[in-house]
Amino acid sequence: MSLRYWITGDLGVGFDYRPVIDQLKFNATYRLVSEDPKGWRPAVLLGTSFDDFTSKGVQAESRSYFATVSKAMPRLKFLNITPSPYVGAVWIDRLNETRPLAGINLTHEEASLMVQYSGTDTHLALSRKINEKLSLSAIYWGLKYPGAALRYRF
Repeated sequence: MSLRYWITGDLGVGFDYRPVIDQLKFNATYRLVSEDPKGWRPAVLLGTSFDDFTSKGVQAESRSYFATVSKAMPRLKFLNITPSPYVGAVWIDRLNETRPLAGINLTHEEASLMVQYSGTDTHLALSRKINEKLSLSAIYWGLKYPGAALRYRF
């Protein structure tokens, strides 16, 4: 379960709660550079989170720090979809390891599909916008573990 509050349009802070292990961890995202919607300047994001990682068969919980570059591409009119690819890297503190990040978000007016590579696994998330504040997502972590998410914007 995650809670995030956007202090400004560029800075979001919050917490992730993991009920199975009863832990509450801080997360944050900062948009260093805003995307130019009419030009080719991409957005640059920096952030931190606390996640589960696997390295050489060993699972570790660790603080991580990431940087990504993303850009919404021109809308594919015949599909009514806007592709938004991103690339970046994540540094995993406990493992002292850097991994690549990459993905694409395919956005329709009311739904989106995100395909994400986290450096070791591929993840899928299919989201449906219910209204301006509420959305639901079906998630397939590592193409192994199903999950769900409810997002409420306030």
